[in-house]
Amino acid sequence: MQSKRIVAIVIVCILSVVAISGTSEVSAIETPSSNLNIGPYVDKIVYNVIANQEQRILALQAGDIEMDTSFFDPIYLDQLEADPDIDIYSALRNGYGHITINCRDYPLNISGLRRAFAFAYNKTTVKSDIFNGFSIEHDSLVPRPNSWCIEDDFNWHYYTDQADIGNAILDDLNFVIDGGTGYRLAPNGNPFNIVIEYAASSPEIGGGVAQFGVDALTALHIDAEIHDTDFNDYISRLDNHGDYDMVFYGKVFYSNDVDWLAYEYWSDYSDVTYMNPSNFRNATYDSWRDQLLYGTTYEEVYEASAAMQEILQYNVPRLVVYENTYLQGYRTDQFTGHVEDLGRYISGPWTMRRMVKLNGTPGGTVPVAISQEPDTFNIFTTNSAYSAAILSNLYSSLYKFGPDLNPWPDLAESFLTETHDDNPEVPLGHTRFTIDIIQNATWSDGVKLTAADVAFTQTYALESAPFGNPAGTDTGDLVAAYAPTPYRVVIEYNTESYWHFGNWAYDSIIPQHIFNDVDGIGYEGWNTWNPVFDPDEPNVNCGPYQITDLEAGEFYELTYNANYHYCPEHIDPTTTTTTVVPEFDMTLAIVAGAVGAAVVILVGGFVLLRQK
Repeated sequence: MQSKRIVAIVIVCILSVVAISGTSEVSAIETPSSNLNIGPYVDKIVYNVIANQEQRILALQAGDIEMDTSFFDPIYLDQLEADPDIDIYSALRNGYGHITINCRDYPLNISGLRRAFAFAYNKTTVKSDIFNGFSIEHDSLVPRPNSWCIEDDFNWHYYTDQADIGNAILDDLNFVIDGGTGYRLAPNGNPFNIVIEYAASSPEIGGGVAQFGVDALTALHIDAEIHDTDFNDYISRLDNHGDYDMVFYGKVFYSNDVDWLAYEYWSDYSDVTYMNPSNFRNATYDSWRDQLLYGTTYEEVYEASAAMQEILQYNVPRLVVYENTYLQGYRTDQFTGHVEDLGRYISGPWTMRRMVKLNGTPGGTVPVAISQEPDTFNIFTTNSAYSAAILSNLYSSLYKFGPDLNPWPDLAESFLTETHDDNPEVPLGHTRFTIDIIQNATWSDGVKLTAADVAFTQTYALESAPFGNPAGTDTGDLVAAYAPTPYRVVIEYNTESYWHFGNWAYDSIIPQHIFNDVDGIGYEGWNTWNPVFDPDEPNVNCGPYQITDLEAGEFYELTYNANYHYCPEHIDPTTTTTTVVPEFDMTLAIVAGAVGAAVVILVGGFVLLRQK
């Protein structure tokens, strides 16, 4: 029996940028000497939908589940700490709970109203009353664990109740108080009210955060109310730029990049499906976009990201309410090998890859709780963290986000990056990546996975973008993706950028023979593809697990993929084996990037499923 422990993790990720000029050799990234990739070792994972948090806690204590993908309320900490068969993983969340504000509709399109709300909102009370101190106040839309975050450089903060400042702002903007109702009128003289929505499945946190929002608006003499709503309903409205005032939900980041700032709040995307849900428009913000995306040095990119964070803090398209400490309980009486993951935490795909029975032998079934049913298993349309938890076990990519959020090789064996300075055949201003991939990957229908599939994945994102596929958001500079040999792919952009590695490295690879535009799903079919839920739709992937059974809204069973390219040969659920699973050494990755210089070298490393 293991001793009780709380694993405290604070994410600090520093991207090292090293210019290596004058060479164009292929820099090999061999299969890691550690055994992180090798697995899975358990026979099955069963994701059980348990909506009520208290029921999940009781199921964990009873051994009905091994872990919960959600974090638990700190009020249960003492209860779980007292259980000798449960350990607790703790990490500052690389994300936050926030209130998204509709910046399109009057009067919330007036930034001063949003700023007044931010000043009146009491984040310190959220920290004490909802999270019992297990959170921090935060303003930047880049989370604090991210090394690009400039939280400490802001000239002011929205941490405490500063309704006096908020009321002064509204007075100056001519939001006058109606003498009869006691509520403010919009500057055009019309009455208005604001509705804050939250997920009905989260009455404690979601309901509490929303109520504090109403309290802040009330302190500003604004008519306001809260509504509990089905999560998928309001997410669908956000995706499609529908009607809403304010919506509370959480956001988690699976990397430490900030190129998403160029898309999440870009004016051109304020009416594009799946993009810019706050409908934010700001010309000054947009003016920094090219420098963020096409800067080739850390200093250029940092300057742009800092300016964009300041503009977002001032204009408040989203109000970050808290950045909480993520607490997860997991049982230790049957399985070991849990991996502490800064992106997906203790219930992430690395744990599912490495878990093994206490005696070191493979086999067994791991029941896991999810608090909501998945919305879809379409990798291009899902907005659900619960879908993502399952999908992260099904798809492969050239690289994964490792446990420390640095790149970790999956399908890639080595890569070379070149500009015109390195290779005169590369056009001036272009960046070319040449990637060699492993040769033993197989799709679940038995077809070999080759470099043609990797190239097609990039082509599919680009060609389906005009039909609304968000996977195409960062492929606009892609000019070539082709496979000169069965296991070598070339990806080329017509620009030089600090971010181009991330534009292709983490994309889920899709099978060309299933998605092609001739007799497959096709470019227009990206959003109608409904795998798993529709048995007539093709569901072909090559990850460590496959979905083998489900009852929608109740459970989703995954079985290990015996054809997975890192699957141990000795696994056989129909026989008994005494083979001992090896431990692995966690060697930290160093990313040495030289976009616009020469070779990008990765040494060691760790990495997660990322959809664009």
